[in-house]
Amino acid sequence: MLKQRLLVVQEISSAQSRSLLNRQLGGGAEFEIQRIEQEIAATGASHALAKELEDARGRLQNANAKMAACDAHCAALEQRLEELDRWIAAAGQPIRM
Repeated sequence: MLKQRLLVVQEISSAQSRSLLNRQLGGGAEFEIQRIEQEIAATGASHALAKELEDARGRLQNANAKMAACDAHCAALEQRLEELDRWIAAAGQPIRM
């Protein structure tokens, strides 16, 4: 049971890392969107800038969706971890790390 707990903790860590990566990618896309919008305001819209803006918004939307999926997966794993901890406690086994 303790091995299962360790595997769940490792999977939580992995999900949190993926979520953080997607948060960073989203932040980069947001920064790029702001830059493109400023450029459009300064120079006027062009087909190339409109395409860049559309691509950046797509990357932001994708990063946000992936981050939400990772967060949901992490929440489910944390619930599983709580169940394992209750089972271990009920069995009278100390949790050792």
